[in-house]
Amino acid sequence: MKCPTCGREMKSRVRDYDYVESGLKNVVLKGITVHECKHCGEVLPEISNVKQIHKWIAEYLVRKQGPLTGDEFRFLRKALGKNAREIAERIAVNPVSISRWECNKVPIGAQSDRLFRMTFILGLPEEARMFTESKCLEIARAVLQRRTTTAARKPRSQRIEITPRRSEEEDRRAHE
Repeated sequence: MKCPTCGREMKSRVRDYDYVESGLKNVVLKGITVHECKHCGEVLPEISNVKQIHKWIAEYLVRKQGPLTGDEFRFLRKALGKNAREIAERIAVNPVSISRWECNKVPIGAQSDRLFRMTFILGLPEEARMFTESKCLEIARAVLQRRTTTAARKPRSQRIEITPRRSEEEDRRAHE
């Protein structure tokens, strides 16, 4: 494969890849093919089925035990396809609060965190839903059963590891 930047030959190898393009610093794609140019430093990962990977990340974040970080909140908001003002209206907060949460200036309150997760689970139009109806109910129950005291802790990002083969298998099972 030729480098799109300098035109020289790129080396390919299978390795773990920090998927910062997701907007999250803690997502790692395990064992994918990555093309690297030794001359200019260009790195091109082969990422198959980005939609499935983002679906998996979203499910992980919605199920996460601790409070969402600002980056995680932003990822889910963008996955919903909503701007900060629209989300603020849905969860009855000031749009400035959304900005402060996403910039990690202020932690998300326990009730807002829970309400936002529920908005995410139920807020997608039917044709864009990431989860089956039974999966939505299962996740919603888990979110509602979570104690509000968990959100009092400082939000932390946890490493999210995705194996593309796993993503493809899950996608196949979801469509059966």
